[in-house]
Amino acid sequence: MLWAYIFINGSSENKWLGSMFYFPHAARVLCVVYFGYKSIPGLFLAEIFGPTAIYSEVYQYQVFLPSLISVLSVPAAISTLHIAGFSLGSSQKSPLNKRNYKHIALITIISALYNSIFANFSLSLLDPAFQTRNTDIEQVIRFALGDVIGTACVFIMLAIMLKPILASNTKKPRN
Repeated sequence: MLWAYIFINGSSENKWLGSMFYFPHAARVLCVVYFGYKSIPGLFLAEIFGPTAIYSEVYQYQVFLPSLISVLSVPAAISTLHIAGFSLGSSQKSPLNKRNYKHIALITIISALYNSIFANFSLSLLDPAFQTRNTDIEQVIRFALGDVIGTACVFIMLAIMLKPILASNTKKPRN
């Protein structure tokens, strides 16, 4: 809700949709990667509730399918990688390791591409206000970059905040 208030409210002069720093995509990626598919209902409700709580007159039923597509973009990316032979796991032998930031970045990029293409396509078909806008490749790229940049910002902030905690845990002797 905080992101929706700050960035949607502050970007009312823009003639295009999409933020260049979409932080909620990081929540999608992290929740699905670390907590699995059981996190999808909560993510879907959060995806709908945030903007709807602030701008209830703007967001109505048209947001349900694009929100579902956005949430399912991460499992779709993981499934695509699994089909290609890269299963997600937590061991060093796993082709995709949950603990490796490069593997998480790959999932982020693929899911951002899925989200940007399919969410824009569904919005252009379903939302009457969106149909008057010119949905083009530039907007799809802006959606994808916003997801990737927003996720990268969140990951960097988490790394900076968690580094002292992780460093203190490794220095303690284990008995």
